[in-house]
Amino acid sequence: MKKSSLFTTLALVAVFGIVLVAIVSSIMNKPPAAESAWVEAMTMGPKDSKKHYIMYTDIMCPYCDVFTRVVMNNEENFEKFLDENHILFEIRMTNALSYSGSAYSTAAAESAYCAAYENKFWEFYHGAIQALWDDYHSKGIGDSKTSPKIENLPEDYWSTIAHRVGLGDSFDTCLSTEASKNDVEKFTVEASRVATGYPYFVFGRQTYSGLPSLDLNSWAGLESFLKTGL
Repeated sequence: MKKSSLFTTLALVAVFGIVLVAIVSSIMNKPPAAESAWVEAMTMGPKDSKKHYIMYTDIMCPYCDVFTRVVMNNEENFEKFLDENHILFEIRMTNALSYSGSAYSTAAAESAYCAAYENKFWEFYHGAIQALWDDYHSKGIGDSKTSPKIENLPEDYWSTIAHRVGLGDSFDTCLSTEASKNDVEKFTVEASRVATGYPYFVFGRQTYSGLPSLDLNSWAGLESFLKTGL
């Protein structure tokens, strides 16, 4: 082999080695998923995890609520799955449905952010999902695109749920002054650049628009869905 060819080969090998080291170093030193979370109070799981599962949602989205109800019914197994697989699960709340005619989406989203500011997002969010199920979805109202729409939602619907989970005057002030409005608008715009439908899931490198064709009425079905991102 000519010296020039040998030097060229060695140079290419050296460059390849440097690139490989950089890639490995980048993977090994990847920052915790919590650092890229929109609102840390809307996360669940190990804060130092580098695995990141995201759900883009709107409280008034009936298909989103299906997933969340299954999580709520299997909360202990869900939290154990996150811990054992070192996953940070994040809700990215929007009022996306307000742009397609949902009259209550914006107030619901603003309430969720007000609850998050006081580190009570999960209590409020799960309380809201349960209330919607008890009051409407279980009766076939607003539980699909073809079902009768939810109408005449009481003005104090979200604050009643908030008070039920321990939120008080600070929450009421946040909601009445629209203190979370800017965050709701900003994050809904951000979500629109990613989500092609709701719910929209990002499980690591896997993405899903809408609910998967899996049995989500049991822990086994939910676990099977969650494992697709491992």
